[in-house]
Amino acid sequence: MLRGGALRLRLAFFCLLITAAEVNSAPAVHALETLKAAYMYNMAKFTRWPASTWDSPDGVFQFCVYGSGRVADELQTLHNKKIAGHSVVVQKPLNEADFRQCHALYIDPSEHRRYRYILSLINRSAVLTISDDTRFLRHGGLINLVEKDQRLRFEVNMRRLSQTELKLSSKLLKIAILVDKPR
Repeated sequence: MLRGGALRLRLAFFCLLITAAEVNSAPAVHALETLKAAYMYNMAKFTRWPASTWDSPDGVFQFCVYGSGRVADELQTLHNKKIAGHSVVVQKPLNEADFRQCHALYIDPSEHRRYRYILSLINRSAVLTISDDTRFLRHGGLINLVEKDQRLRFEVNMRRLSQTELKLSSKLLKIAILVDKPR
């Protein structure tokens, strides 16, 4: 568990990433994908999973990537980083059983026709699902990365989040674009 000062320092760094995320030049496309990967890593760091998520204290954090593209490639840099005290393993699920092992799942927009199917394969109550496609939230995804006012932002499907066992930091939700709030 992080102490208050360490948590504030990490959140300040995450906020700095968000406020400094200019995405207005074409040559910076690769930088945009790197920034998206950094956002996803920090979102996962500011998410709490249920205690039953890991079988053992030294279990790995499975960050799954479905589809291919530059963002998927950038996510490979997360190997061996830490989330919730667990070493990150980035994997590309090959079969239905592999999807059930995911703690976080990024689905590339090139796979938009398969969103519903892929989301049906996972334990939707304990998997942080992320994409960067406006259609993703409509199909039951949790977080969508978007460009707004030449900045990288993220939308959170609040109705879907309320149906999960995941807890996003209130400070993270404060800087998110909240959509589909439960009534």
